[in-house]
Amino acid sequence: MSTKRTAIFLTAMLLCLVATAQAPGTTPVKVSHETQVINGRRYYVHIVEKGQTVYSISKAYKVQSFDAVTHKDIHFLHPGDTVWLPHRGQFGIQTEEYENPDVATQAAPVQPKDPEPQAPPSVSQAPSPTVKEPGSVIRVSLLMPLYLDQIEEVSTSKFDVEQRGKRNYKQFEFIEFYEGILLALEELADKGVCVDLNVVDIPKNSAEEVREAFAKKEVVKADVIVALLFRDAFDEAAKLAQENGVYIVNPMTTRSELCTENPYLVKIQPSLESQVSAMLANMHAERPDGHLYIIHGGGSGEKKVLAELRRQIAERGDIKYTLFNWSQSGKLASVLKTTPGCHVLSVYEHKNDQMRVYASNLLNRLSALKNTPPTLYTLTDWTEEYADMDYGQLQLLNYHTFYSQWNMLNPFHAEYLKRFRQKYGAEPTSTLSGVGYDLAKYIVGGLNQKGSAFWNAPGLMHEGMTAPIWLKRRGAGLENTRVRPYVMESLHFIPARER
Repeated sequence: MSTKRTAIFLTAMLLCLVATAQAPGTTPVKVSHETQVINGRRYYVHIVEKGQTVYSISKAYKVQSFDAVTHKDIHFLHPGDTVWLPHRGQFGIQTEEYENPDVATQAAPVQPKDPEPQAPPSVSQAPSPTVKEPGSVIRVSLLMPLYLDQIEEVSTSKFDVEQRGKRNYKQFEFIEFYEGILLALEELADKGVCVDLNVVDIPKNSAEEVREAFAKKEVVKADVIVALLFRDAFDEAAKLAQENGVYIVNPMTTRSELCTENPYLVKIQPSLESQVSAMLANMHAERPDGHLYIIHGGGSGEKKVLAELRRQIAERGDIKYTLFNWSQSGKLASVLKTTPGCHVLSVYEHKNDQMRVYASNLLNRLSALKNTPPTLYTLTDWTEEYADMDYGQLQLLNYHTFYSQWNMLNPFHAEYLKRFRQKYGAEPTSTLSGVGYDLAKYIVGGLNQKGSAFWNAPGLMHEGMTAPIWLKRRGAGLENTRVRPYVMESLHFIPARER
């Protein structure tokens, strides 16, 4: 990690910490009567002075801090920046009253009676969140481990930065995800999209800590919650989000069962159903008459994949297949010799050490069929999981998988890496930053374009994202159904044919 990039991150975290703990009103706020109409709504226009915070400015204008609008992350607010504050009386919301005669007095809006309690949204239908008009301010709560209580332990000396492996700070574990989100929001701001980002540090995998954050950090005062949390913490956050009728995004989990009952849950990682569908479509496109051999080990972890394969193959009706247990591996070579042009899909799953040995043995056996090599498919990228994979063998086997690394031959990847390097002075070490960037552009951009209607029909958007996303209802929640297999060519991965 470069010194420039480390300095940017530490500044961001320190400002985040100050913003949380700072006493309001350290510099008096002179109220401006200049107003501006944006998307049919009137705002006061305030120019920030040194020592002023979003909290102190909002207090002076008699609005809640989460109603203030900035064109940047509020943790990076500087003198000279502009803050837009809603003109009193037009939003129909109850604001906290402060004594301030400078603000134009208007009759407080009459609050409607509390609506009758409604039954939870139907599992088969999309929930109806608070109506949000296209083009209005998008409020995002970002929950993730930043470990701000340990910030003083971080050293930015040249030695510690360049020898990062010798001092592994927890603060850097998810920094690239945060950086990706900030980069996307900056690009959206340049296009006039207003975002209010509320960053909440949740360093522990603790349901209690999540409940406390929801109670004190105004997490649910958002249009969407993005939660990069560990399992227990996320499950509690998802429950609270559902209770409050706010959509919550999980960027990394592969647990499709999360969508079963929670209609407000959004899962970014592609579904198993989508992966299997994309693989089968590619197999048929590559070799319509190719026989499929599915190698498994009879383990319990393989049951879900095998069930989905059987279901989709039966529905298609155009792919012949054979289940081949790896314990019968001695017969594999002789069987494959008699079926040239076949496909081999490995779903074998075992402990890591045994998997490495298995993968190497399978490559050796398949590569020995030089005259009639099959096409090898895996659902996980072996080049990512096993550093010692033989690329020559994978190339010979026309290896197909779901690529999980940066690919400079992909123009969307190349352009993103260029922008990331310009912003932070270093390239990301993993695709986690791309996940943050993509979901921010897709969801925030979608809410800006469609308002609340986005959740009912998200659609497919790419527009410079590192990977396309297409959310669809799976059970109750929303799950990404867009995934594309890659094939090894000239020792690089390129997108494979889908049809």
